[in-house]
Amino acid sequence: MAQRRHYTSEFCGICKSNRNGKKKDGSSRMCIDYRKLNQKLVKDKFPLPIIEDVLDTLQEAKVYSTLDLRNGFFHVDVDEDCRKYTSFIVPDGQFEFNKVPFGLSTSPGVFQRYISSIFRDLTRKGIVISYLDDLVIPAKNEQEGLEKLKIIFEVAKKYGLEIKFKKCQFLKKKIEFPGHIVEKRNY
Repeated sequence: MAQRRHYTSEFCGICKSNRNGKKKDGSSRMCIDYRKLNQKLVKDKFPLPIIEDVLDTLQEAKVYSTLDLRNGFFHVDVDEDCRKYTSFIVPDGQFEFNKVPFGLSTSPGVFQRYISSIFRDLTRKGIVISYLDDLVIPAKNEQEGLEKLKIIFEVAKKYGLEIKFKKCQFLKKKIEFPGHIVEKRNY
């Protein structure tokens, strides 16, 4: 994720204490203060899916599976020429990120673009919907759900996507997906 630098970079960020860097599962997330860098970055305008549209699409299914990508942004490489901008110092030395870090204002757009490109064809076929590091697989029944999951796992393996199985939901009639409860409407 990060590579040691052997010199001091003028672009070095400050590693903040872990107070705000806790994940929901209690594990730590290193937070670098990129506020100064973020002010100078050209924002990636790649749109996140409109959650209401996603929820409407999901209403046709009877069973759902969700997959959570482990350390989402870390799936995307930082261009070698840009790594110096992600530099930070900790007691063990100065490092720079090889993968897109948490805290950059461009990270969500860059990551959504990456995931959307990987699953573009499957999204068009209605097999998967991606929303940042969350994937939802809607299906008419459990058999179709299993077939779709097999396809998604093959693609994930091909692209080296790591799945956090502890947070996944498989073949459920009711799921939570980015803060919303999704279930088949009975009308």
